[in-house]
Amino acid sequence: MADVRAPDNFVRPKDFYNQWQEKEGVPIYKLFHVANLMEVELGHWERFGCKGAFVNLADPDITTAAVLEIPPGGRTKPAKHIFEALVYGVSGRGKTIVSAPESPEVAVEWGTNSLFSPPLNSIYSHHNLDSTKPLRLLMVSNAPLVLSLYHNERFVFENPAVFDDRFSGQPDFFSKAGRHLGGRVWRGNFVADVSRFTLIDWVRRGSGAKSFHLSMADNTMACHISEFAVGTYKKGHRHGPGAHVIILAGEGYSLLWEEGNERMRIDWRPGSMFSPPQWWFHQHFNTGPEPARYLALRRGGSPEHPLRLGMTGGKRGDEEAGAEQIEYEDEDPEIREMYERELAARGIQLRMTSINR
Repeated sequence: MADVRAPDNFVRPKDFYNQWQEKEGVPIYKLFHVANLMEVELGHWERFGCKGAFVNLADPDITTAAVLEIPPGGRTKPAKHIFEALVYGVSGRGKTIVSAPESPEVAVEWGTNSLFSPPLNSIYSHHNLDSTKPLRLLMVSNAPLVLSLYHNERFVFENPAVFDDRFSGQPDFFSKAGRHLGGRVWRGNFVADVSRFTLIDWVRRGSGAKSFHLSMADNTMACHISEFAVGTYKKGHRHGPGAHVIILAGEGYSLLWEEGNERMRIDWRPGSMFSPPQWWFHQHFNTGPEPARYLALRRGGSPEHPLRLGMTGGKRGDEEAGAEQIEYEDEDPEIREMYERELAARGIQLRMTSINR
């Protein structure tokens, strides 16, 4: 029988990801939102050989973000890892080169508002093609989940596994035309400009709403682009953790609240980023003179490789699984009244077409 004695006080350690993150030696921001990704202050990140910082928004236990800045004409050190990463071009013009064992190198050139994902465990490096200005990238990954799951740095960053079912050196991996799979789902490995990607009407989420789900690089991570028209706002909804919302166009605000608690307001413009906490309701409002558009990079939920993490709601098998929605007729009247006041102050007309009062 075990020797049972009065125990010393046990101090639970930080999860492995946070321990690793602190050892990387770059700034770590623990925020509710970022007003402008271009204004995040960075430090030297030896792993990538450039400036960088971690941006931990709500619920950073499954997915989180990092900002990289590459100097004029510079490049990052080669990197590889067995966590998935979605890469968004914040500013500048660059090229990423990827390779796998016994496979030729493949390159993709990208710019501001581009979106791509280095294939899982491939070797990649980012290059700045502009010799006069630095560029910035945003990387949203499931590193917290993977690092804490295996809690072994060498396994994650030095793993010899080859995922040739995802990437085997195909020369057209990034250049191959994407494919519409039906509904609001598109499969591809590169989007040159997510701010110009054609969307499909999605009135279920609100008047004037459009969207498209993207299945990229055979990832389990998911992303979608959403837009809503001038003088409109989206219905309140909630879902699981880890969605990073990046504003691409327009101006407005979002309300976020935990059921039964007061609402929090976040004002946004292009370059802003925020993450609704797990199972908090959130609602997006366009107060500007042009359509508002955002890109959401999030944890498991890929249209082709579903992975249910955290509280998700919805019905299993439903493409809208994960959303619990408040219809316009059921929302607090103060929400509409606040929006009407905001539009009136800007001389913009309310253009809601699916209001049931």
